[in-house]
Amino acid sequence: MADTSDTAKRVQRDTEKYRKGDAVIRVMDKNGRPIPGATVKVEQLTHDFLFGCNIYTFGHYPTPEANEKYNQEFKHIFNYATLPFYWRSFEGKQGKPNYLFTETVAKWCNENGVLPKGHPLVWACHEAGIPEWLPKDDAEVKRLMEARVRDIVSHYKGSIGVWDVVNESVHGNRFAGMSVYDMTSQAVKWASETNPDALLIVNEFGMFGDKKAKDASLKLLRQMKDAGVPYDVIGLQSHMHGGLFPIPTILSVLDEYAKLGKPLHLTETTLISGKETDPADEKKQAKQIEQFYRACFSHPAVKAITWWDFSDFGAWQGVAAGLVRKDLTPKPAYLILDRLIKKEWHTNLEGKTASDGSYSFRGYHGKYRVTIEASGVSKTIDMHLSEGGSNHVEVRP
Repeated sequence: MADTSDTAKRVQRDTEKYRKGDAVIRVMDKNGRPIPGATVKVEQLTHDFLFGCNIYTFGHYPTPEANEKYNQEFKHIFNYATLPFYWRSFEGKQGKPNYLFTETVAKWCNENGVLPKGHPLVWACHEAGIPEWLPKDDAEVKRLMEARVRDIVSHYKGSIGVWDVVNESVHGNRFAGMSVYDMTSQAVKWASETNPDALLIVNEFGMFGDKKAKDASLKLLRQMKDAGVPYDVIGLQSHMHGGLFPIPTILSVLDEYAKLGKPLHLTETTLISGKETDPADEKKQAKQIEQFYRACFSHPAVKAITWWDFSDFGAWQGVAAGLVRKDLTPKPAYLILDRLIKKEWHTNLEGKTASDGSYSFRGYHGKYRVTIEASGVSKTIDMHLSEGGSNHVEVRP
């Protein structure tokens, strides 16, 4: 039975309103006269919306065949990937950062139509973001932090242009001598100065269930915005190991953050299917994932959703949050996202031009291949159906 609640109606209405746009293709002859009855085929190639996942187990499977299967299944669904830059593991020995793994992954992403993002540059409330060798001197810590941010952003300029600059800043700061505001705003400024074209994210967790954390993050984000700190995106984590947050709550929180006027990314999303493979748990996971993605995809401020762990192999905290099992066989959750992203939220159409030579359609924002056939002549063009664009194209076969 279809869900006819007000929330469900909002989700359906806003998906159609905000995720799609109107386009017109006008087919003219060489003299500029309209060609009626021309065949127009429209095929969506990519999404503007970022459907992502962390890609931490890239190359970590025991066989080349398994690693290749991981890569193929990953890029079949996702166009966005989070790469690890945790300070403790990235620079286990002072002055010797491990560039090789992330360089390899970033290269694969860029060659396969997957936008890479680095995560995180600064994480001051967790040991993963604090190397064992870090000195106790406050001034030296700040100097090393700045050097790290600038070095990494500079090193990957051209291969990685999206960064979770600061992670979970309102949840604690073990770097004495710097306030949360100073640490966060300074890190964003260092990254912006190093690569002015980078997309810079301030990332937090607890926003959907911890009022104190939410209020603190909203206050911090407002302060930085008012001061002109150049962050571009608000990152909201949504780990749901206890089950799906209520959809009205999710939409309400997104509404609240959207008032800041910045795009929102759901940066770390988990819904588990238990600790072991269980068909009933996997089915429940898939159902909750579909509800979550439908709600977030419908919200106009949301521009990205990132899943947190693609596979149960090497999964964070050892829970079965993957979309595929350890052996890389797809769970129902993978099949749900495949259906949503590659079929339901995908536009493929065919029709004929009207008397004025025009073919109008409404499609999901993204890049398209358009093929026109008229009088035995065929021509193929690429077009971008963009949010806020004119989306009018004239073609002369």
